[in-house]
Amino acid sequence: MNTTHLILIRHGQIQANVDKRWHGWTDSHLTELGIAQAERVAQRLHREHPDISAIYASPLRRTQQTARLIADILELDVVEEPRIKEYGIGIWEGETFADLHSKHGFFKAVEADPHYAPEQGESIAQVGTRVTQALQSFLDRHPGEKVVAVSHGAAMALALAGLFHQDWYAWGQYYFMNTSVTEVRLGEPPELIRFNCVAHLEGL
Repeated sequence: MNTTHLILIRHGQIQANVDKRWHGWTDSHLTELGIAQAERVAQRLHREHPDISAIYASPLRRTQQTARLIADILELDVVEEPRIKEYGIGIWEGETFADLHSKHGFFKAVEADPHYAPEQGESIAQVGTRVTQALQSFLDRHPGEKVVAVSHGAAMALALAGLFHQDWYAWGQYYFMNTSVTEVRLGEPPELIRFNCVAHLEGL
């Protein structure tokens, strides 16, 4: 039976993470700490998984920056995969999580309907479907290989909710720290090997 070893990496820190603001499709670059985090995870992957065969990343700058640092040390190219882009919330982009909760009722609307999408944004069902499909496609593209995908917190949470629970609301079980390492064995059934590991960030 074919399996693929998938290594999911959340991008390094951006200023919106510090400010607790939602940056879905909003494009932003890594902070100095974010660059240092990405360098650490690149060294870790080079040490633990020198046999990685491909690196995919969302088209946003923060994931591309993180992925390039990994790709450089592994001497690979970064392949852009638009389907692992972050959850875009349209008119609410850039709002603080506190205001999304108390002022705009965003999370309440999402909890009431998985198909709710703010104006110019997406629903959790749309995001979960596209990211899960992208991850499953790696099984066909890279049978028996190790693959890295550099993505985003909400997008990856929805993907794991789809892969392991077939329930988008299970996304609340998965929180990813910046440049955390999560490993999944894709196959039937998929298996979660390691989740949200940040041992490489010690001392930063």
